[in-house]
Amino acid sequence: MALRTGHGQGAGSPRVEVLPADELPEGVTGPALDERTADRDAAGRWQSGARSAQSAGGSATRESTRLARRLSLGEAFADARFEPYARAARAFRRQHVTSLARSVGGGHCGSAPASIIASAALQLAGSRFAFEVLGDMVLGSRLANDSRQNLLAAHELCAREAQARPKPPVRSRLLGGDE
Repeated sequence: MALRTGHGQGAGSPRVEVLPADELPEGVTGPALDERTADRDAAGRWQSGARSAQSAGGSATRESTRLARRLSLGEAFADARFEPYARAARAFRRQHVTSLARSVGGGHCGSAPASIIASAALQLAGSRFAFEVLGDMVLGSRLANDSRQNLLAAHELCAREAQARPKPPVRSRLLGGDE
């Protein structure tokens, strides 16, 4: 977030804005996983006790709340025609939270950025619904733009949380010794 000087009708008034994409903080990359070989035997099956690749998705959302994990608290949306769009939004949310955790969150995506992503996923799905089903180009465009802004805000918050997270202690190993 940045404090900017307003322009247009808000000229001279300070305003808080989400950073543009080229000004977003870098964050911390998560551990890279080679899913083809990580914790698998020669036949490609998961080895017993394997955790790294299997639990990567779970650790990305470990601290999230129900409201951050789910797109709705109810069982259905008001308009049944929205259901395929809601399924697409759920898939988008899962993929984006995992991607954000790996690329900028140091392997984690907290509940705040995850909830922003959930809102962005619904906005994106609502945008497609407005374009395709309702035929409302203005509403579709507004929802798509709101989704974009929320995705940028989630990126920034996830990166800032990763930068602020305490770093694990580095253990130095002596030659021939355990620690």
